[in-house]
Amino acid sequence: MLLRIFTAAFLWSTIGVAATYGRDVIWLAFLRSFTASLISLTARPSRRGLVPGLLLGGLFSAYPLAVVSAGVGTAAYLLYTAPLWTTAALALTGERPTRRELAAVALVLAAVGLMAYQSLSGALSPVGLLAGLASGALYGLYIAAARRLSMSGDEKAASLGAMPYTLVITAPLLLLRREPPGLEAVVAGVYLGIFGTLLPYKLFASAVKTVRGSRASVIATLEPVLAAVWGLLLFGQAPDSTALSAYVLITAAALLASLEGRPARGKFP
Repeated sequence: MLLRIFTAAFLWSTIGVAATYGRDVIWLAFLRSFTASLISLTARPSRRGLVPGLLLGGLFSAYPLAVVSAGVGTAAYLLYTAPLWTTAALALTGERPTRRELAAVALVLAAVGLMAYQSLSGALSPVGLLAGLASGALYGLYIAAARRLSMSGDEKAASLGAMPYTLVITAPLLLLRREPPGLEAVVAGVYLGIFGTLLPYKLFASAVKTVRGSRASVIATLEPVLAAVWGLLLFGQAPDSTALSAYVLITAAALLASLEGRPARGKFP
């Protein structure tokens, strides 16, 4: 079962690589959404999946932009600012944050401060920073929504049942693109729909049935580490000391949030 979690983390780490090769962020978002939605129709869509689906549609749109603008590793780590947004969203619904969660939020805020400094100094694209933070916010809010649904026994509404609703966000964006997608975008988009979304989610979801959710989430934090490695090896995207410090802070925050022992849900980076 641990191998399934490692495989899921590996596949998620390649999302940025596929986005970099595909380049056309609008077509990538739509094709990922369309492919995942088409396959997920084997399960009955749920009306309760509307909100998670809209959040995922936003995530599918923002994350490729973060990758193209900020780099594979930085985009992945900005995605993992999600604990900040998850904690805030759950607090608004009456779920009191624990000390570990508050510590994780503090670490994330420190990391965001470092990345904002990078942006102001010209070392990080402002568009990449904002798109990355938007990805983290959407991901965090999605996790919060998925957690609420799973607690009510409707876990599929946050996964397969949410996929068709992602098109509500990604399809209208095609109005901004008059040109058809290139071959690279088509291949990358289909890859993202299957190997960056549905397959790793199924592997992760099947594994956490027998592996503790906290342990599974800790292993899944390999995703941004591997993404940074791919960025360095494939595209020469070497982080400077400030970026590395931010990476360490975000990794620590993700580990703290994972060790809290709450259910691991909603892995759709």
